[in-house]
Amino acid sequence: MRPSLFVSCFTLTCLAFACTETTGSPEDGAAGSTTSGGATSHPAAGAAGSAAGSAASAGSAATRTGEGGSAPVEAAAGASGADIGADIGAAGTGGSAPIEANAGDGGSAPLEAAAGASETDTSILPVSAQGGVLSLELSPLTLTPTFSPAIHDYYVRCVAGQNDVTLTTTDVSGPRSSALSMVPDQAIVVGGSYWVRCLPPDFPVITVTEPGTPTPGYYLLNSAAYGGVFDSNGVPVWYARGTMPINVESPAPNTISFMRNANAGAAAFYEIHDLATNTVTKVMAPDTPTDDHEMRILPNGDFLVFTYPLQPGIDLTGLKAYTSSDTLIGCNIEELDPAGNIVWSWLATDHVDPVLESLTQIGAQIDGTAGVDAFHCNGIDVDSTGNLLVSMRHTSSVFYIERASSKILWKLGGTAFNKDGATLIQTANDSEGTFSQQHDARFQANGNISLYDDHGLGTGFARGIEYALDLDAKTATPVFQFLGSGIAFYEGSFRRYADGESLISWGYVPSDPRVLTEIDSAGNDVFDIAFSGPNVSYRGEKVALAQFDLDLLRRNAAH
Repeated sequence: MRPSLFVSCFTLTCLAFACTETTGSPEDGAAGSTTSGGATSHPAAGAAGSAAGSAASAGSAATRTGEGGSAPVEAAAGASGADIGADIGAAGTGGSAPIEANAGDGGSAPLEAAAGASETDTSILPVSAQGGVLSLELSPLTLTPTFSPAIHDYYVRCVAGQNDVTLTTTDVSGPRSSALSMVPDQAIVVGGSYWVRCLPPDFPVITVTEPGTPTPGYYLLNSAAYGGVFDSNGVPVWYARGTMPINVESPAPNTISFMRNANAGAAAFYEIHDLATNTVTKVMAPDTPTDDHEMRILPNGDFLVFTYPLQPGIDLTGLKAYTSSDTLIGCNIEELDPAGNIVWSWLATDHVDPVLESLTQIGAQIDGTAGVDAFHCNGIDVDSTGNLLVSMRHTSSVFYIERASSKILWKLGGTAFNKDGATLIQTANDSEGTFSQQHDARFQANGNISLYDDHGLGTGFARGIEYALDLDAKTATPVFQFLGSGIAFYEGSFRRYADGESLISWGYVPSDPRVLTEIDSAGNDVFDIAFSGPNVSYRGEKVALAQFDLDLLRRNAAH
């Protein structure tokens, strides 16, 4: 990297790819558009994108190093558990192309950086620092959001291959222009302060609507091909590509977890990116395929995941046309220690009757083997005692599981039966009747339960809802809800935050492209993000600005 020779000047840094500099003239692009919506019934989510899929088999939880610096590093498709611990590129490595692991690596072969990476080139743009940058243009591309000296992160939408642009910056002394050549995923950094990312052409079109004033923070979402961290202007300040990325969350400061390739079957696994140490921890169940719906990190450092056990010879007589000897796609919860060993497990068929408790059954395949998905576990939360709250979409119910005994203590919603003899809790005084095909059940600090109600078995609206439980009366009464514009066919989440804000990720509501809505403490819509189709976010999470070092997000983007 060439050092800056202009101490009192802004510098132009091109990350991941080399930039060339000549003279040129600016040309401004057209402004983007936004959408709007009301505060009670909202547009929700776009066309089908990142649907839940099956996941991994043999493997463990361990750490690999080397995803640092300005050059993106991409994990190989189909990597197996034996790849854990492999060095996939030195921190800070740059080059004229992203460092990528060789596609198809498997078995005991480590993930390795592609050969030929070279030093990142730095071009110097001698723009006077006096008075700061007053305007920034990158014609003929459109800068999003519109430039403001107070906003430091932007993107432009690029075509595949080379994008010839003219960068024009203006300060009190006037405009300065440079002709540059950019390629997708590259970031241009002006003065070490203003970042402009060249988004690849398959990145969804992002539309932000702000009818109110959201609290500061970052939004974690996925699309059909990308998982990302977005700022309040809709700029993806960090993103990673995959064949079906899903469940992007931040379990700790400067840490991002997600499943990159949820459609990889037995080869799929969770990744936990520690941006500060440039390490990636791989979480994969060692026995049965890892489910993409949930991965929780426990206080002791262990991991909770779902797995998809194929259970042949299950009597499903009474469910549709199924027989006395069908293959059930089961639901298993496993706690894995950091070495990948199973230290606790819970099998749904021991506690939930698929015939008497399932309300939805779908034929599906796990790595080519057909089965019946009668449970469809999709969410785990853990309380201070270690007991679990588990959501099962296809039973339209939520279960409270005692960790010590593995028994279900109470069941909220669904049929009036439980194999464990759990206390049955039904909704009361609910304007939508009850919830169905729900996602993302969560404990609240006040003892209530929140969830995203897809409302897939009824008429009405998908919604984020919070219930107050009365275990003596065996009722759950709504204390807050926010309605969407129709039922959700799949996916979605609802999160309540200590600052009074709430976040709904709408899943797939066919008439609506919105992936999330933020609601203030008064129940008003204050912020929305929509993606162009076919893109749906499995979940949405909001974190405080202090959760991330912004520079780490920027420099680790485009993996």
